[in-house]
This record gives sequence, structure tokens and C-alpha cells, in this order.
Amino acid sequence: MKLLATLMLFALSAAAQWQPATPESQGMSSKKLDALRDGLAARTTKTFLVIRHDRLVYEWYAPDWNKDKPHGTASLAKQLVGSTSLILALGDRKLSLDDTVCKYVPQWKDDPLKKIVTIKQLATHTSGLEDSVVAPGSGKPHQEQTGWQGEFWKQLDPPKDPFTLSRDMARVVRPPGTTFPPGDDTGYSNPGYAMLSYAVAAAYRGTPYTDLRVLLRDRLMRPIGAADEEWSIGYKKTYQVDGLPLVATWGGGNYTARAVARVGCLMLHDGKWDGKQVLSAEWVRHAKKTGDCGWWLHGIPKRLPQDAFLGAGAGMEVLIVVPSLDLVVVRNGRDLSDESDWGGLATWLVNPLMDSIVKP
Repeated sequence: MKLLATLMLFALSAAAQWQPATPESQGMSSKKLDALRDGLAARTTKTFLVIRHDRLVYEWYAPDWNKDKPHGTASLAKQLVGSTSLILALGDRKLSLDDTVCKYVPQWKDDPLKKIVTIKQLATHTSGLEDSVVAPGSGKPHQEQTGWQGEFWKQLDPPKDPFTLSRDMARVVRPPGTTFPPGDDTGYSNPGYAMLSYAVAAAYRGTPYTDLRVLLRDRLMRPIGAADEEWSIGYKKTYQVDGLPLVATWGGGNYTARAVARVGCLMLHDGKWDGKQVLSAEWVRHAKKTGDCGWWLHGIPKRLPQDAFLGAGAGMEVLIVVPSLDLVVVRNGRDLSDESDWGGLATWLVNPLMDSIVKP
């Protein structure tokens, strides 16, 4: 048994590594990547990592950081945790995007608006469910808000936990299915992602995977070579609600830059890792084509190719995936500038990144 465990750990370690390569060998400019790094380093960046053609071409960490130290991902967790768990459930045929949420959360069946909200609408911020942030951009800590919105962020025990509050207190404030122009985050809803993880957990009821930590550990992160200590989710808390162990997907994730990049590479390759199909190719392709599973496709920096998709969170924790360039980029830190989120991302990361590519 000890030998078997040792071999398994060796295999996990081997799978976790990328072969290093010079930027020039992969069609990128070292000089321009160095300049990009300098600009990021001057703007509160902690990690910067570039994978091209499945080779590690650039990796940099601030002096107080390193490759083994997880970084907070803020709302990038919506993609790393919420979207990936949804894609697993879709591939397992546990639910469908057009299912109404009340199929999994019966408490919504008698509400005239909540009963028509679908899984897809939760994942795409079109459910109409009001947000838990009353005044976005005000600089006021979320926990200092009043009412149920403040309680949502305080991570209290049931019945004032984020999931019960999202289920019972959050109102549907616009018709479900309402969409907004790219860049308009009016419909953005953290409670929507709380309800998405609630529904996914309920869809796995009666299996070992009602706990999304177990689902992602066994079905995603270990298969792609991410050691357990490289990532954590849900603010390291679990809430027992409605007989389910519920884990936050709207935030609360901590990942090393390499763990984030592994998820990016898995999505880049249609859910395949080292020859093994980890995520459903059908649903990964659907997610990349439509954004239905929560990845950002629209309103992103203009210089990114049309097939680019990304995940992002406050502080500009960002994962960029560009299939046509065979490129995955991770950046962690704090806000890049006082510009709008996408503006700072374009100026200090995307534009110089695109300039560094000498062989498309």
C-alpha cells in the first residue's frame, strides 16, 4: 500500500509540471514580457504566469510570494469553482441549463418569479436576483452593509448563512432572462452564484459529490495534477442547509497561480488533460462558445482575439485563455489602476501581452 501511495504521489507530481521553454521558442518576446512584468510589478502584482503551447514560458512572483503560495481569487471563483462544478454536473447529466432552479430548490416553487429562474440564468447573471452588494464601487466593506446583504458577507451560521439568505431574502428585481449590454454589470448577482452551487449540490444529492470540495478534488483538481494544498474554496467553510453541505462559489477561493493555470489549460483543451477527458468536451466547448456556464466572453479587452474567454475577480485576479493563440495567462494582486476593471486590464496586461506575441 505504501508503494502504491508513493507511485500515485509521483504520478501526481509529474502531471503537475510543465516543461519550461524560452519565450522565443514559443513565438514570444522575452524583452517585451520583461517590460510587461515590470509594469505589473509596479502595480501591486503578486503573480504573473504565461503558458503557451503547453510550455511554461514565463513565471514571476513578487518577493513576498512564490509558486507554492495560494492567492485569493475573489470572483474568479465563479469560474474556477462555480463554472467547473456546473460543467461536471452537466456532463454527468445531473441537470440541464434550461432546468428551473425550483426543481432542485423546492422552496422557490410557490414564488411567481423565482419558480421560472433557470440554471443558465444563475450562471450568466440574468436571473434578476438582486445582488448582495448594495453600493458597488463605494469602497465600503461588504460586511458593513445593513440588512440581509451585510449578513450575506459575514458568513454567519444558518438561518443567516449566505445560502438561506439568497434563497429566502434576495428578491427577483427584474424579469428573469433580462440581459444587459457588454460591460454593464447591472444584473450581476453573488446570491445568484450561491443558488447555483445550492442547485448543483442538490442535483448530486444521494452521491458522494454533494460537497463541491469533494467533487472538484476527485473529479477535477487531482486529475489535472493540482495538489490539495495548492487550492481551497468556500472561505474554508461549509454550511449545512436543507440536508446539503453547501460551499461558496461566488468568492472565497485561494489558488496558486499554477493551479489556476491548470484549470485554464484544461478549458483550452476542451476538458482533456494528458490524454484523459476530465471535463465533458461537449460542455466545455459550449461554455467557450456561448458563455452559458459563467465564463466572460463579451465586453472584454478589444485586443484579445474573438475566441478568448476569461475569469476575473476584484483586484483583477484574472485567468485569460486564448485558444487561437494556444495561450493561458494568470495574474494575481490588487487593482492595476484607478481605471475601470477592464480598462486597467487592457492597459497594463492585455495590450502589452499581445505586443509580446511575435508569432501568432
